[in-house]
Amino acid sequence: MAARSPFLSIFKTALPAETRLLAAALARAARGGECLVLTGPIGAGKTEFVKGLAAALGSKDSPVSASFNILRTYRGRLKVFHFDLFRLGPGELENTGFADYAGRSDGIMAVEWGEDIKDTAYGAERLELEFRLAGGDRREIRASAAGKGHLSALERMEKEWRRKKK
Repeated sequence: MAARSPFLSIFKTALPAETRLLAAALARAARGGECLVLTGPIGAGKTEFVKGLAAALGSKDSPVSASFNILRTYRGRLKVFHFDLFRLGPGELENTGFADYAGRSDGIMAVEWGEDIKDTAYGAERLELEFRLAGGDRREIRASAAGKGHLSALERMEKEWRRKKK
């Protein structure tokens, strides 16, 4: 398993639209095969981030909270495989087909409530995005990478975000 990277980026957004813009920065940095693990409390912006990601990749469909479906797929330059593991119990991940999507070069896995995949073979390479409430519509998103490919994606995302914020 890949070790957790010491590289940590902290992004601050003031509105849901800015959270979507941050996701667009990641979409521009993505090459395919990325696994995003999105964590944080309900209402912290995880689904808004997935909306921004899908839109920036060219999807005509707008993501919704996937809580009642374990997987929704959005098509664009890269597909977004939007998993919501909120309703899964211990040991149920194996029954979802999750492994079939890990590392696919034609898409990006965006996994809400994915804390439990971090210590599995599926989550060895990942970009962790921890969403924190910061008052009102403000959010703090802490991003860290596990694995070389995801570290590179995070570095590219940070450059894109800085360029757009100027």
